Amino acid sequence: MYPRLNKAPALVVLLLLAACSSPKVAVDGTFPVPLVNPHPIHVGWYLDDALKTYVHKEKIDRGGDWVISVGSVQQSMFDSLSQGMFKSYAFLDKPEAAAPVQLIFVPVIEQLQFSTPKQTRSKYFEVWIKYKFELRNADGTTRGEFPLTAYGKAHIQNYSMNTNSAALQEAANAACRDAMAFFALQFRTIGPVKTWLTENGLGG
Repeated sequence: MYPRLNKAPALVVLLLLAACSSPKVAVDGTFPVPLVNPHPIHVGWYLDDALKTYVHKEKIDRGGDWVISVGSVQQSMFDSLSQGMFKSYAFLDKPEAAAPVQLIFVPVIEQLQFSTPKQTRSKYFEVWIKYKFELRNADGTTRGEFPLTAYGKAHIQNYSMNTNSAALQEAANAACRDAMAFFALQFRTIGPVKTWLTENGLGG
């Protein structure tokens, strides 16, 4: 059984089982735009190759070899998040930028965990994704970092016995929505973000 990662002050998942009889799960890459008042900030996102190609591999006893790839959907998630949150935004090819970018976020996936009902003897598929965000000034200098842990689950009884993949898909979608909601709702209270906002007359 995997312990839940602590919720900390992020995805669509493509899950492939090596065995030919195993289900293959491709989670929908469309994410909702947060319904919040946009911050008057020009932000940049730097998604490095490690993030964009992130793959989790794990062998489950009597459950096969699991490969979870979340890298290809990171830009889609942060694009939808930024559409609702910021005055303007851009995806960068290096962790520094010129005007009008004021603040840069560099996300990293530190850990991914998942569990099946068989493992936990429960009725749920569960997915956890632990992020670390580095916050940088426009010139690339580091201002600090903060963690974010996303969690999603899906009840197996909402799906037929032959569609376990659909339940896992929903758990992964829920984790993605959780990551976006946490970032949007807690944005002003995140330590290094709050400091930057105050320094630039945007606190309060």
